[in-house]
Amino acid sequence: MDGSLLEPLALAALVVAMIVTLYDMRASLRPAACPECRHCRELAEQEAALQERLAREYARRNHLDDDDDRRIG
Repeated sequence: MDGSLLEPLALAALVVAMIVTLYDMRASLRPAACPECRHCRELAEQEAALQERLAREYARRNHLDDDDDRRIG
């Protein structure tokens, strides 16, 4: 391979590695959730309730029936 081709490839590999590292660091900052912990169960229930509320609001705004298959959720 020509040396002029290796430099852009190395730069692209470095950028991809930096993006993967940033994603991994962001993911490591999220707290771990366990099914046994009362706190984690409450957070999961709150998230489920929020998603259900958002799905109902979406269906209401877009005039989707309750039995419509296009409804989110």
